[in-house]
Amino acid sequence: MKNRRNTEAVSEILGEVILLAIAVTSISIIYFQVLSTPGPTDTTNVAIIGEIEKGRPVFELQRGESLGPDTRIIITSAGLTEEEFLLNDPVLQKYVHNQEWDIGERIILPVNDTTGIQVEATIVDTKTNSIVFWGSLQKGLTFRYRGGIWHFNETSWSGIRYDVKDSSDNNNHGIALNGASITTNGKSKNAGNFNGFLNVVKVNTSWTLNMTTSITVEAWMNPQPRKSVGDIIESLTGFGYTPYVIHVSGTIYAVMSEDQGKIGRLFTVNISDLGEIERIQNVTLGRSTAQKTLRPMITQISEELCLISYNDQDGYIHLTTYFIFNNGSIKYTGNEKICKDYQIAQDPNTPNRPSQLKINENICAIAYWGKNNIGVLKTLSISSNGNIKYVHNTTYPNTYFEPYLVYVTGDVYALAFRNVSNYGIIKTFKINSTGSIIPIDEKVYSNTQLAYQPCLIKVSGDVFAIAYRNDLGYGYVKIIRISANGIVNPSNEIKIFENTAGECYNPCLIHAVDDKYIIVYSSSDNSGENRGYLVALRLLNNGSIGSIDPRKEFEDINEQKKTRCFDPIIVRISDYVFVISYEGFGNHPGKLITLINGKVPRGICKGSSYVLFANMTMVEGCINNVYVSYYNNSLGLSWHHFALTYDGMSIRLYVDGIKVNETIYLYHRIKLTKEPLYFGRYFCGFLDEIAIYDKALTQQQIQKHVANPGVLESFYL
Repeated sequence: MKNRRNTEAVSEILGEVILLAIAVTSISIIYFQVLSTPGPTDTTNVAIIGEIEKGRPVFELQRGESLGPDTRIIITSAGLTEEEFLLNDPVLQKYVHNQEWDIGERIILPVNDTTGIQVEATIVDTKTNSIVFWGSLQKGLTFRYRGGIWHFNETSWSGIRYDVKDSSDNNNHGIALNGASITTNGKSKNAGNFNGFLNVVKVNTSWTLNMTTSITVEAWMNPQPRKSVGDIIESLTGFGYTPYVIHVSGTIYAVMSEDQGKIGRLFTVNISDLGEIERIQNVTLGRSTAQKTLRPMITQISEELCLISYNDQDGYIHLTTYFIFNNGSIKYTGNEKICKDYQIAQDPNTPNRPSQLKINENICAIAYWGKNNIGVLKTLSISSNGNIKYVHNTTYPNTYFEPYLVYVTGDVYALAFRNVSNYGIIKTFKINSTGSIIPIDEKVYSNTQLAYQPCLIKVSGDVFAIAYRNDLGYGYVKIIRISANGIVNPSNEIKIFENTAGECYNPCLIHAVDDKYIIVYSSSDNSGENRGYLVALRLLNNGSIGSIDPRKEFEDINEQKKTRCFDPIIVRISDYVFVISYEGFGNHPGKLITLINGKVPRGICKGSSYVLFANMTMVEGCINNVYVSYYNNSLGLSWHHFALTYDGMSIRLYVDGIKVNETIYLYHRIKLTKEPLYFGRYFCGFLDEIAIYDKALTQQQIQKHVANPGVLESFYL
């Protein structure tokens, strides 16, 4: 069915009305009571002023009597949606005193942003059955329904504004981004083609896409196999040996690596919230020779200044500073320093990076292993122009490899490392604002399994978690308690996250969201056939270790039937999107990938307000982060109709018109969000005939859509 209006004309009118609505606030005032008929003989004498402020209705009682807690306020938006509020609602009670509405008190209603649409209001004094306010607060557009219909019948998508058409009257047109395309092999004529990574159709948020009490989301989907076992979004090759990534500012990230010829390389990249990677600038710095690998490390000291360390051609640790600006540009400061008490590892493939930690914007600490297995902890003074000076130096004997520094609290810091007996050690220090170092405590946290390549992070308070491997290549995570005064108390809380021998090397543990944490690691040390794995787990504030999910592979077999993931480093981009740097297969190419992990809104989604997603074996729907799911191995490689409904009572999920799951969810309003509406977000396959309604369709109505693909508009009539 074609649009019943001229869409271009409507767009022009909409723009004019919104501008008018922003520029002019319509105010309605009633200075006398209006009695309903029939009704009591009592009267209510009040004067109320009403207006729209920042898209929300605001009322002030200016004269007359107080109004009681049973006063009703009724708002009609866009001539369509009616919402009623009682004065005794806790949300409104914060605006009044003694549960009554007195002169001078203003009430702001918690409704969706009404900018650009018509708003009418009625206020009723229930005690006297009197209408004490009635009027139009704002002129604007009216609608017959919310939602939209997207047939995807365009001949192509060119990535320009509004090239994905909404065939309802609400003009919720979208734009195809990052290569999302049209295929002629749709369920009804054409369909959208999405690669599961960055392909997406984006529809800007609007009043008609924010449902409140009921909704239906439906679509035809044809899920396809992912290109990878993991949720890899983008990869870049050609960085070099053992890359290391950090976040700098905004969407800017910096990567250090060893390039061909033992040359150091510093890259900056832009990584969007969706995980799209774009190179910005790169520079070369330093050099090593023969078996002396660079093992570069980078730490941000101030907003624009970074400290870089690497193994130079003489076998010493070379320190230098660079400016990295918020646009990703790089500038060398001209300042360098050399640590000559360093002893390079005999095995060039052993991870032997120093550990660096910012103390404040002038002081940085660096830990490494020195000559004769003597551990070294130094503090450096770094000026605003990047000049480096030694401040303090302390040593810790019988130390071997892999120091890892972490902040505890106040001026207390902890260092995890492996001693000459391959026991895991935690040592604490005081490091004050001027860089002086005072040892506090030292404890063995693992002497039975042995402990290699520790990664220590703070969970909360005195609770810390450490991930490491034992001598057989099993992966462990253990809780360590470190008090505010630096006393170390290893707990008995320990779990295995990798229980296959030889499958855990170089674990890197980070916080994801809430009590969720992620460990990435490689399956062998340097075999050339090792895989990259990711494990999600829960670490609780009380010091217990919760559930551990099965491992996921983020580096899969490529076309050459060989793969390599060595020394992975993971950094959080958002709650669900992460970037990992690691060394790949072949001539030691560095790789940088982004991936998603967790219950991220995907498929057809508007934030977590409503979501409909499917893959080869599963379909899930979501209202307000409440998920319903259905698992079936036959969902992939063919078209299926999926629908999600919510009627204020239950969330229901349908597959091909059959209800497959339902959960009770009583009397909840669907959360309002300014997030755009996305189609194909992290979905791999084909989408067609998407529709969103402001009511819950019945099973019979859904079955009619299953039987008649592409016939959607009649349900708006």
